Formats: sequence, structure tokens, C-alpha cells
Amino acid sequence: MKKLNVLYLIRTWAFGGSHTIILLLLKHLPKDLFDITVVPYDTWTGADQQFITAAEKEGFTVAEDRIPWRSRMAWFDARNKVAELIEKYEIDLIHAHDTHSIVLTGVGRKRWPCALVGSPYGWWQPKFHLRAHANHWAERNLGLPNMDRVITVSNDMKAKILRGRTPVEKIRVINTGLDLSKFDTGASREDVRKALGIAAGDCVVGTVSRLFAEKGHKYLLDALRLERNDAPHLRVMIVGTGDMRQPLEDYAEEIGVRDKVIFTGFYEDLPGALRAMDVFAQPSILEEGFPTSVLEAQVAGLPVVASHIGGTHETLDVGKTGLLVPPKDASALAGALAVLANDPERRRTMGRAAREWIERSFTLEDMVRKVKDTYLEAWDVYQKRRV
Repeated sequence: MKKLNVLYLIRTWAFGGSHTIILLLLKHLPKDLFDITVVPYDTWTGADQQFITAAEKEGFTVAEDRIPWRSRMAWFDARNKVAELIEKYEIDLIHAHDTHSIVLTGVGRKRWPCALVGSPYGWWQPKFHLRAHANHWAERNLGLPNMDRVITVSNDMKAKILRGRTPVEKIRVINTGLDLSKFDTGASREDVRKALGIAAGDCVVGTVSRLFAEKGHKYLLDALRLERNDAPHLRVMIVGTGDMRQPLEDYAEEIGVRDKVIFTGFYEDLPGALRAMDVFAQPSILEEGFPTSVLEAQVAGLPVVASHIGGTHETLDVGKTGLLVPPKDASALAGALAVLANDPERRRTMGRAAREWIERSFTLEDMVRKVKDTYLEAWDVYQKRRV
């Protein structure tokens, strides 16, 4: 069959797990089948530049074109830009990688002379954030139903999509696969801990994510406060950037644990950072689709304590590679962390099982093969519809 020209539309609010998946697809999808053009957005936030920088660092070329979006008044200009891109790059298939792009292309779908694939990775829906609810309602009911195929990361997300109008036969659940070789690189545990001032006897509970309120870092700090006296060797390492950095530092000071918390900011050597940890925490308080950071922690041989929310439980072999606790429950989180902090042998056993679990269950080859097959299905559906 002919080589397909694929357009990736990517709007970035903050660099996260979905972008890790996108970079893996750019690297590993068969070059003899797909020629991928990547187009971010021109927004007021500057967050798209984070993705562009990461992609270029990996050696990928990001098109100089941008989808204009400085305000909602740009809707028609943005759609005209998509039409221009389809013609310019002779696009056969669009893969929309975010809520905005899915709605932008799904609404008025007949305008596009190409196949459409949409990927909802996870939905952040706080109770009283009306805009978030409106955006995801539009994605579920106006955007996704008009895709030729929908790729999502977990069965939990599939169930959420099915609350809208998307037919079940269009949906493909494709779990995230990781490039395991990446996690054998980076600095040694000893070097990272020395650089960060971590003592040999400290038990480090780490987390890696953007520093936003929905990631629940506050509850991790509260758990540390609860265990400060019973586990004086416990320290918390928070890796990542975001608008909650200073508020979290202030809160740690307020509750008397600032001396036990390391804020690394952006840490380029992710494998090294994970290697310096003893336990990984994922204290999210709002829906997670299929958190990549939990997978990465297990690849690094870390036991995980995570909020039982969204599709997180699908990333763990619960009880063997990680423990689940209710979200927003600092006491339960503290108790689970204390169990692992005070039992080095159990940490090691769970850590070994974690690496084996990922190697067995979430391979990069499997993810790439399934995405490839889904693109070809979408192209076939589009071709048949044209006849």
C-alpha cells in the first residue's frame, strides 16, 4: 500500500505522559508506512514550546506551521489552517492528540479529505470547573463520535468515552509501552543522592509530575508530616515544574517538613532521579487515564503507592508491584508509605516484580504495532466511505 502522510495536531497545556507516548510513536512507527508532520499550537501560554523543545532534543523536526489559538475567536482561522495543512502536506490521516484538536477536527468532519484518529489520554474534571466539563462534553459527544478510530490508554477511559456518542467498535484500548533501554542510562543512585544531599540511610519517597493541584502533592506532604516522628529517615523528593512549586514549598514550611522535602524542579536525567528513590508515590486527586509516570517508576524497579483513581489500577499488579489508597486521604497514604519505608526487603521484592510486570505487560513493540494497525484501519474506513 502507499505510504501515508500523517498530521499530528498537538496542543500542550503542560508536558506530561501523553507527550512521552507521542515522542515514542514519532521514533518507532514504521517509516516505510508513515510520514508524520507535527504541528503544535500558537497560544498565549508558551507551554507548546516545552513539547517542541523535547521533540527537537530527540532529533525530530517540528513543522514551523502553527494552529492559531490566541482566543476562542480563532476557531474559524484554526479550521482554515487545518485545511491549509492538509493540502500543503498532502495529508492522508490526522491524529488529534488532545481535547482541543479532537473537537476542532471532529466538528464539521466532512470538510477534511482524510482519515481521522483521536486520542483522549485522560480527562481532568474537577467538580466546579465548568469549562473543563464543557470541553470534555464536547469531546465526548461532538468530536470523538466523528473520528474513524479512537485510541485511548485504558479500559477506564474507554468506559468514560462510551458515556458519549462514540460507537464501541471505533474504540481501541492501547496501553502505553515504554522504551526500557532508556531506563538503563543516566547517573548512578549514589551520584544523584550525593548531588541532592540525600544520606545513605534515608528512605526517599519520590514523585514525578507537573506541579499542578490535581496531582495531589499537598497530600504527600501531609503524609510526610504524619510519619515524621515514626519514620524520621523518610524524605520526599518532588520532581517537576508547575505553578504549584512555590505554594508547595510554602506549605511544607508551614507544616514543619520543609527540611525533609527536596524540590528538584525540571530534572533532565529521569532514570537517575528514579534510581535515587526507594518508593514512588502518585497521590493524584483527579482522574488519571493511564499514568506514564507509574509505569516508568516500575521500570526503574520501584514499588508504587498510588491513589485509586481513574485507570491507575490498570498500571499496577496491585499488591505485588504497588499499593492503592483512596485519593485525598493523607492518613491512608502515610500508612502505606510507612509499611514500605520500614520494610526494605518488601520494597526490594516489589521492585523486582515491578520491572518484570512492565516487561511482560506493556511492551513498546505491542503499542507501536497496535497504533500502526489502527491507522491502517482508519485509512481503510475512510477509503470505503469515499466509494
